[in-house]
Amino acid sequence: MFLTSLELLALPQPDEWQLITPLVWSDETYGDLSVPAGFTTDLASTPFHIADNGPARRPAAVHDWLYGSAEGRTHGKSFADKFLRDSLLAEGAGRLMAWTFYLGVKFFGRNSWESDGERLLSLDKKP
Repeated sequence: MFLTSLELLALPQPDEWQLITPLVWSDETYGDLSVPAGFTTDLASTPFHIADNGPARRPAAVHDWLYGSAEGRTHGKSFADKFLRDSLLAEGAGRLMAWTFYLGVKFFGRNSWESDGERLLSLDKKP
């Protein structure tokens, strides 16, 4: 379950947000996850913006961190995608919404996973 609220700062780029405070999750299945303050997210980048408000905001921010940070990526893509589904359910999303998000990232998130990995590798190579 989430232990903290989601506090965001809108950035100048469209649909870009920065966490003001850490976003923390803890449970027996996924353990302790902490998205640090300063992390940038686009929240749920879904067609038609079906998740602009409501139960997808915190799960989407953690999912972005799991894909887009060196620490988060250590868990793997499958972990990240299952976390999104289960945290949506924990936030009160319906089963249809949770499974739609899960299947979307499971089958169509590979490009994001790979491009985020390449971006992180290029950052490691900079002096």
